[in-house]
Amino acid sequence: MLKVSRHEAIENRAQFTTDSRGITRNNLLMSHLNLLSVELLDHGYFVGNLQWNQYGVHSPFARIYYMVADRGWLDTDQGRIDLIPGTMYLIPPRTRVNLRTDGRIEKFYFHVTCRYGDMDILDNINRCFTLPLRPDLLHPLLAAYSGGRLPDLLAIKGLVYQTLASFFRDCLPDISDRLALANEYKLVYAYIEQNLSARLSSRQLCQVLDLPYESFRRKFRRDNGITLHQFIADRLIQRASLGLLLTKDTVQQIASRLGFADEFYFSRFFKQKMEYSPREYRRINAVLRH
Repeated sequence: MLKVSRHEAIENRAQFTTDSRGITRNNLLMSHLNLLSVELLDHGYFVGNLQWNQYGVHSPFARIYYMVADRGWLDTDQGRIDLIPGTMYLIPPRTRVNLRTDGRIEKFYFHVTCRYGDMDILDNINRCFTLPLRPDLLHPLLAAYSGGRLPDLLAIKGLVYQTLASFFRDCLPDISDRLALANEYKLVYAYIEQNLSARLSSRQLCQVLDLPYESFRRKFRRDNGITLHQFIADRLIQRASLGLLLTKDTVQQIASRLGFADEFYFSRFFKQKMEYSPREYRRINAVLRH
């Protein structure tokens, strides 16, 4: 089981230095801060009814719900989680849930990715989290959402960071090992992100980065828990899932963009990993495509 920690330390101890002008800096903070990024993929104020009910929903991005009024619930592998006003919820990427309500549901939501370098640090957590929703977070968020000027946009992004900080601080599992991996393998992850294609092979990657193929692939599997080939396939699935949910591109266009020889091979590959064909996946998760 993942260990729960209230304090997510990137390193064991901060390292401070003071220069000749008397300026003290936290060098570890600055070296890591710019590697963190949050991308807002979608947002909205949602008022739904029984049509919101959907089974087997799982997305390649994280979802944040701020419950405003009425009620619903999530059926998860850990049991039922009630969606009630005054509470906010984090559903990490690829966490499978049933979206349920027996009447009406009103919420504000974000779809986000939270990355450290080229690693989605919320991926593969596979459980949902809840926290009290403070009025001093919800009210500024809704006010900024109603605006649209540059100060409003900056405020919204700051409030999303604040929300994620609360979840990481108060209830998410310790991801220190994950951050260390992202740092150690940053060149490998970056190359995969920049050259992601069905044609990209483990051997090709090692050749380009001048890495010894046999020893590196063993080390990668030991450190990451999956083979390098599986990691590349996993990133292809996530990229394909984003295309299916966030664009109107056809399955053929998505397959071509990801370097698959044809749509049929892509569909077989996708169904092997996701249990659904690309079209089935898009239909089942249609509730996420606002």
